[in-house]
Amino acid sequence: MKEDKNETHHFLPSGEWEGFYCYSNSPHQHKMSIELSFANSIISGSGIDDVAPFRWNGSYNLEQFKLKMVKTYSTHIINYAGDIDENGIWGLWDNPEDLSFFADISPNVLRQAQAMAKGGFHIWPKAVKSESKEEVREEVKESKKLKEFYIQKI
Repeated sequence: MKEDKNETHHFLPSGEWEGFYCYSNSPHQHKMSIELSFANSIISGSGIDDVAPFRWNGSYNLEQFKLKMVKTYSTHIINYAGDIDENGIWGLWDNPEDLSFFADISPNVLRQAQAMAKGGFHIWPKAVKSESKEEVREEVKESKKLKEFYIQKI
């Protein structure tokens, strides 16, 4: 049996992380506060966002710098797939729920539901810092860049 050993790569420190997710139809950042543990290519943890508290489970690969995680709320799950780099973890998320029942209501409602069932995210290790106006501008610029990225992927 493999010994549980925390990841030593500096891109994946176990501990407090923070970040945001966006829906595919909006650049608005929904903040997340997260506790993550990385060991033996396995990710576990918990967090809270504007939906509810959640648990994380997943895996990572440092040869390809990729990961897959499942965010589990008490009512539903969200799949995350991302890239790992010096700026944290970023990528795409989607809700695997079947949304076909919205088609009976209206095509517009179905399109809106589909747009809200996927999006982008960026998380990073939490560091003690004070947010300057320049850092806030960078976050807005990053959010726009992230939206452009996942619009191309979707």
